[in-house]
Amino acid sequence: MPTNNYRIRVSADSVDVECDTPFRSRTAQYSWGGYAIACSLFMLYFAGFGHERDSSYLRILAHSRLGSTEFSSSVFGAAFILVTVITILGFGVRYFLPFGERLHCDRDTLTWSKIAWLSFGNHWVTKSTPLPEIFRASYTIVYKSKGVYGIVLETYGESWKMFWNIEAPEANRILRGLKGLGVNIHHDPEMRESIRETLRDRRAQL
Repeated sequence: MPTNNYRIRVSADSVDVECDTPFRSRTAQYSWGGYAIACSLFMLYFAGFGHERDSSYLRILAHSRLGSTEFSSSVFGAAFILVTVITILGFGVRYFLPFGERLHCDRDTLTWSKIAWLSFGNHWVTKSTPLPEIFRASYTIVYKSKGVYGIVLETYGESWKMFWNIEAPEANRILRGLKGLGVNIHHDPEMRESIRETLRDRRAQL
């Protein structure tokens, strides 16, 4: 992931992090959006016109008798396709809208803000917690089925999963800054090797 996705400022009294996209690049973000929109439009076309002359839901509905089994099954199928198309299209459009995540921590309070996934505007959701309420912070898997890593902040009430897809060098810099402010950090013995591998891969891409 390009490091310019993350703007990290660490000082003796604060840690500030900003991220403008959870993807490896804007191109990847828009590619996912374009793919989802294309899939939804293809499904809509297939349902409306079919792959054969008489197979589309529109044609079946137009030539079926109201109340017949064929009409009822076509209505159900068309409704299912329509809901699926709207859902996938919504995901696609969301990828073209702003993402954002911010963290500010000083010696008293940690504040985390994020544009909600279901937000189709620039709506930020913010959480804050006093530093003594933080039990532990770590760099670990936040999405098991995809093997996605991020920073997990554990308070005595809940866990906050931050900065999905962040890579080890940036995560380590953030965690070291938080440790300097008094946050208990879980040290992963494999993180050092992960940092080396990531930096090696980045040099190879230059």
